[in-house]
Amino acid sequence: MDELERTAETPAVQSVRSAPVKLEMLDALGALTLAEKAAGSRLVINAEIGLALAAVDKGERISLLAPAAAFAAMREPLRRAAAARAGLVAHAIAGHGAEDLAALADLGWGVLASSGPEDSFDLTLVAHRAAEDSGVPFIVVHGLADSASSAGRAFAMVGLPHDRAIQAFVGAAGAPRTRAAATSDRAFAERVPFALGAALREYGSVSGRRHDVFDKVPLGESPLVLVGTGPIGDALFCATAELRARGYDVGAIHVTSLRPFPGPRLVKALGRALAITVLEPVDEPLTHGALLARDVKSAFTDALTWMPGFPGIGRIPKLFVGATGSAFDISDLAAVCENMLADEHGKRIFSFVDVEQALARAPEGDKEKNDAKKQPKESDRDIALRFVVDEIATADEVLKVLGPALANGVGLRVHGIVTANAHGPGAVVDVLASRIHARGGMARRAPRLVVATERGVGDAGAVVPLSDGAVLAIVGAEPTGVLPEAARTVVREKRARVLPIALGDAANAATIAAACAGAALAVASHVTRTPIDGPAAARVVGESLGSQSSDAAIDRARRAFEATRDALAATA
Repeated sequence: MDELERTAETPAVQSVRSAPVKLEMLDALGALTLAEKAAGSRLVINAEIGLALAAVDKGERISLLAPAAAFAAMREPLRRAAAARAGLVAHAIAGHGAEDLAALADLGWGVLASSGPEDSFDLTLVAHRAAEDSGVPFIVVHGLADSASSAGRAFAMVGLPHDRAIQAFVGAAGAPRTRAAATSDRAFAERVPFALGAALREYGSVSGRRHDVFDKVPLGESPLVLVGTGPIGDALFCATAELRARGYDVGAIHVTSLRPFPGPRLVKALGRALAITVLEPVDEPLTHGALLARDVKSAFTDALTWMPGFPGIGRIPKLFVGATGSAFDISDLAAVCENMLADEHGKRIFSFVDVEQALARAPEGDKEKNDAKKQPKESDRDIALRFVVDEIATADEVLKVLGPALANGVGLRVHGIVTANAHGPGAVVDVLASRIHARGGMARRAPRLVVATERGVGDAGAVVPLSDGAVLAIVGAEPTGVLPEAARTVVREKRARVLPIALGDAANAATIAAACAGAALAVASHVTRTPIDGPAAARVVGESLGSQSSDAAIDRARRAFEATRDALAATA
């Protein structure tokens, strides 16, 4: 098949307009593995690229999987693959998404930035389609996919399309491919934007999810704009409504395609802004910004000098560059907006993690600002939850049970990030639950519920993020509810309610997960006003536990639900 034969929407896929057939709780690795299987592709871990090229020549659909650092060490083989015009796909497992990214951006490969498990599934299929149509290999950088990273590993309820729709979208593999006619690298690269754009548009017919080289919110013009890629861009995109509810006239752009870089379209989308802040996870102190910031500045320079293909502009908006580190919160983004409004006093380069380069945050008790910037109602926001447990395996079990329980019990989608506890053993699970799709978890919210083990509650991370009037549940064999002095101070300031949840002799990973899910169901039903009682909640949790379900676990789920429900009623 000629490389560009399928770039218009084909009748086969045009007739397949299917919504996702099921939801499944997945991390990035699980999501891309399922996508590769549905596409009929062979996934090879740390393979030799020469062998992969030989397999592609024989008509086999093949993908490579390795950490981002491993691909950064294979620059010359990757260049040869690009020169061979092979429709190859590679998956780079990353933390916040920026590790060694610059080393992958100049190899002649298409580069797509995934922000979580749902993107990992979707962009895997899009990359196969675009690579095979254009003859240019693609690498997908999977953010929040490395459990060893300080940014954590994300899980989400992913809507999986029907296999028949996926197979119609990617087409059949098996016929030996004919090499494209020799031509210059840049002339050949001109095929890629068209092939990628067509694949992104057509994939919406398969999954019901819209994708583009970048997404913008709101669709109209805003004087202030935040720009990011990968998990950061997704967090900015999803936090915009909360920032606007606080009174900031701000928009956000989430960039998915780093190569080809959509410079002309970005300039058109950003050209009328007064100030733009590009946020990236890492700082490059010897430059004026990391990879994305440099590309945005270059695009505006080309437009200002009337580069063919770029929209003409008469001015460049004021550009700011910030480094976020592995996590940030909504108040950090509010400080970024204040920084853009500070005229000549604003920091053009700043960092959330460098004390000397940090931004000043507005005092929360400033009545004048609080009156002017109303907080959104709780029912209008994603529901934030936090779980502090003693082991990574227990954290994974909590998310495995929580996702189906909230989906089946109250109709909420779950996005969770598991991070190793920085202050001791164990792990922290930050969860967002939403009616539509919960994403953007890298921008942490103040949790409405924190469930912590007896050991975990001593960690500052368990209580400091609590929202006003939240519930702090302590689970264990026979918890007393006694807190360290520092934790008691935070609980008093936040007017939180402490709730001991006894697990008795059955205090294992399954019962802890069941108790967490029961408490989360109580909060979710309270916020969404969904009627559900203790027995119904216990039944939903029992179904989510599957083979690990037991009478003891189901009973603990019911008790946790009822105790949390009563605590919320008392707090209200």
